[in-house]
Amino acid sequence: MALELHFTSVPRGLKPGTQGFCTVAATAGMTPALAEQLERMSAYRPLFPAGGPNQGWNPVAWSHRILSSGGRPRHVLSRVSAAPPDYTGRTNFYAHHLVLADDELSPAGPAWLMLQPGVMDAAWQGEPRVIAQP
Repeated sequence: MALELHFTSVPRGLKPGTQGFCTVAATAGMTPALAEQLERMSAYRPLFPAGGPNQGWNPVAWSHRILSSGGRPRHVLSRVSAAPPDYTGRTNFYAHHLVLADDELSPAGPAWLMLQPGVMDAAWQGEPRVIAQP
């Protein structure tokens, strides 16, 4: 079953008492250990400052990693990029992680899957939320 985690800087995170850079959405039932691993993968340092003339040149960091979760290999597809300044005016970024089992991968490969419309979000919108399991 596919799992998701979204991470950015917000005034109120998904977990009570969190704010700033934190998880804003995660699939129901995700283990705390897996969520912590994904949060650690969410770092991003822009090449160009937000609001500057070259901010649009900041690259998107795409990745495919294989982790062990619950004794099984899990494929983590990630998209991490610069985002507009956060609620305090600080530099911000947004990370979207998709966690898949071997049998959930496309035969075309992880790069193909990440580039399909609607698979990886480019920005966070809305309030923190738990994502229902399919």
